[in-house]
Amino acid sequence: MGRPGQGKWVVDKVQVLDGYDDCYIYKRPGSNIWQYYLSIPGEGEERKSTKVKGNPTDISVGREEARKVALDRKLDVMSRQKQGLKARRVKKLFDFIDEFLEEELKRVRPYNQRGFITAGTYRGKKVHLCSLKRFYRDKSIKVEDLDYPKLYEYPTWRLTPEPIWNPSVPKNNHSVCTELTTIRAFFGFLHRKGYISNVPTFKKVERESLRVNRRDYLNPRQYQQTINTVRAWSRRTDVTSIQSYNRKMLYEAIKIMSNSLLRIGELRKLRWSDLEPATQLSKEDQKNAHIIRIRKEVTKVGEPRTLISPTVTSFNIIRELRGIPKQPRSPWPCIPPEFRDQLIFTKARDPEQPLGMGTWNRCWQEIKDLCEERYWNNKRISWYSWRHTGISFAVARQVPHLPLAKFAGTGSRYIEDVYYHHEAEAKQTYQLLQQNRNFFNQATADENDLLVDLETVVKDIDFE
Repeated sequence: MGRPGQGKWVVDKVQVLDGYDDCYIYKRPGSNIWQYYLSIPGEGEERKSTKVKGNPTDISVGREEARKVALDRKLDVMSRQKQGLKARRVKKLFDFIDEFLEEELKRVRPYNQRGFITAGTYRGKKVHLCSLKRFYRDKSIKVEDLDYPKLYEYPTWRLTPEPIWNPSVPKNNHSVCTELTTIRAFFGFLHRKGYISNVPTFKKVERESLRVNRRDYLNPRQYQQTINTVRAWSRRTDVTSIQSYNRKMLYEAIKIMSNSLLRIGELRKLRWSDLEPATQLSKEDQKNAHIIRIRKEVTKVGEPRTLISPTVTSFNIIRELRGIPKQPRSPWPCIPPEFRDQLIFTKARDPEQPLGMGTWNRCWQEIKDLCEERYWNNKRISWYSWRHTGISFAVARQVPHLPLAKFAGTGSRYIEDVYYHHEAEAKQTYQLLQQNRNFFNQATADENDLLVDLETVVKDIDFE
């Protein structure tokens, strides 16, 4: 509640415009500093100091200067309101960042849904806006004091190392463009709320092509070498029983990702109930291939998809590792009803808990130590690279892009831009695949067939 316009709180009251009591200057008892009062239609009242000193014995001292300060503010308010903008100076830029993030937090959902965001996307937005704060040296400013020419140069600043405020620049322009998307959304929020008259523009940043930014993959020779090494690593006996369990689980995970083209997030959230026999195939083919139904809550785009994967053997091995008894006379994967809703990749001693990301990362580091220098030739191989490798192999086998894209849960344009154009070594790889008929002889004569076990195909290629 505002202070009363008369009595003990207001002395030496002078109207800024004669006959209008919505704006006046005054002093507080015991103070010589002129204050101003302004009523802002629809937004409340504003009482602030003019920072003009008066005199207790002479009311005229500083009066006109203080009136000018109050009048300027009144005219500023009138101008902003005519533009449909908010006029009160209640919050600064960083306060609005917090307000924006609060609104974004309301949009968070457990998985991708149209019009909403995931928790990971929300964390990314917070990081992007922290960069904007560093751009302002962690000093919040009034939104009406935004320097638009300075903001235009934000991309240049972001790509220029600065010891204190910008010590680590993004690895590529794509990351800067992603940041700018969040920052534009923030200023769009301010514009929508009526705090700024227009959204700032930024210097154009050219994204690198998908080919430049794509993840590395393994060529057939590197894949065979890596698989052989990981297989031996998973079978070592000089480890604890839990370590052995983890290694064998993740060896099968690598084979499943390569052959099913699943993303690691999709793989880690698979349940036994997501696996079904591929009854549309012949009895012989069903020994190798099966259906995976990927639920919408675990996919990258929030849409379910179904695929047929040649990974029956790997899932059978995992079932045995888990110690799950085979259900007699039941359809594959022959899981007793009480296990069907369990995750497939779980801890050795607690089947109700997923295999932790720490275990995935520790085992991956061990695999990297064994393979990175020996086979990968400075490639940046990650868990995701197994999916990438499987797609690249399918492209090399001339699988049509449309069914391949549907199978992998991505766009056919992405297949063309990322996987069709091989890396520098791919010419040699392509010639190797063309010259060695074993690669194609292992695949079925139908080029649409995706059910090719990569381990079998690669094993029979002569790399010499």
